[in-house]
Amino acid sequence: MNGTAKVFGILVLGSFVFLSAINYMADNIDDYEAVPLPPPKIKTVESHNPMIKIDATSRSKWTLVDFSTGETYSINDLEKERSKLNDYPWDLGFQRTKIITNSGMTNPKGNVAVRNLGAIDFDSVSVAPAAGYTQDAKSYGKVINKAIADWYLYRTRTHNVESQKNVYAVRMAEGGYLKMRILNYYCKHEEAECKMIMCGRQEAACYGIEYVLPKDNGRHFPPPVPTSTQASSDPPSTESIN
Repeated sequence: MNGTAKVFGILVLGSFVFLSAINYMADNIDDYEAVPLPPPKIKTVESHNPMIKIDATSRSKWTLVDFSTGETYSINDLEKERSKLNDYPWDLGFQRTKIITNSGMTNPKGNVAVRNLGAIDFDSVSVAPAAGYTQDAKSYGKVINKAIADWYLYRTRTHNVESQKNVYAVRMAEGGYLKMRILNYYCKHEEAECKMIMCGRQEAACYGIEYVLPKDNGRHFPPPVPTSTQASSDPPSTESIN
């Protein structure tokens, strides 16, 4: 048997094995779909800083957040309701994994901007940088903010979204700066709820964000509260993360 015949035979055999595997999976697809994903690893993160929970579960609406007050607003369509963007003093907008700012191509009248400080110690950031901030811009036909667009990692094995735990400095809509870090992306259900609905997999798009506002509406942040002092007064904020 010459070399050409051997190559041809290997290709035929490989094709047969591949098609057999595909046909087997097609005939048994229900079995594959019934196999649950491995449970996400849960660990508790404690923070002595304020935390805000943001519901971004809608696939059509945007949740706009004013971090200076903790107020949230809802808008249905950015294009059709663009005039409403100036009705609220919002900083960041959330929809599933997407995050926008009150600036640039999203809202030219807004002045919010973001700078990614990287995966550094949150409490070590005592002052927001004076420059290097990014506003929303159009990229490949979509409006994004490149400083915060890659805030997460997508785990292909578990299909979980996992925060990279980067610290962000944000120039706010009404002046001053904040620092923030996304701790979690999943909603939490109480045990009683899980008796009535499927809770096999955590529902996505409930952000848990740690943040600190500036002193005197400027760039400097108050020092972190010592652990011993915090323990003797209020309990620390907690958030379950993946």
